[in-house]
Amino acid sequence: MRSDQWLEDKLDFLLRKYFANVKIKEPIEIKWGRNAKYRFGSIKLLKPRGLKFITKRSKPQKSIVTITSMFKDEKIPVAVVEYTIAHELCHYSHGFSSSNKRLFRHPHHGGVINQELTQRGAEELIAPFKTWLKSYRAKIRERRIKF
Repeated sequence: MRSDQWLEDKLDFLLRKYFANVKIKEPIEIKWGRNAKYRFGSIKLLKPRGLKFITKRSKPQKSIVTITSMFKDEKIPVAVVEYTIAHELCHYSHGFSSSNKRLFRHPHHGGVINQELTQRGAEELIAPFKTWLKSYRAKIRERRIKF
């Protein structure tokens, strides 16, 4: 089983390797979430206590990346976990769930995530993720059909 420290180390590694030029305006934390079947990762911006939204004067507390606990299993390829974290870091850099300037109207419009990863030199994470995802979805379909 992969530990909390392993996950934090992956975040630090990916930030240094692919996102070194991204301005980190608030701390980024990473944690394991619930064992989700379809949502592998998410990023959320925590607001200061008592505020319903972020204003220009207020500063967010931190951004939190949550990764499905399914990925604690060492049978899941490391590249799949790294892709998922990098995917969430793309959202952060694009201004979704961070105080960075929002670069796009929608977070996934036009394949912007994989384009960003390719531009950052992280394209080697895309193919292993797609291969694993295809296999994973096939296994889910098999389980649904079998009675």
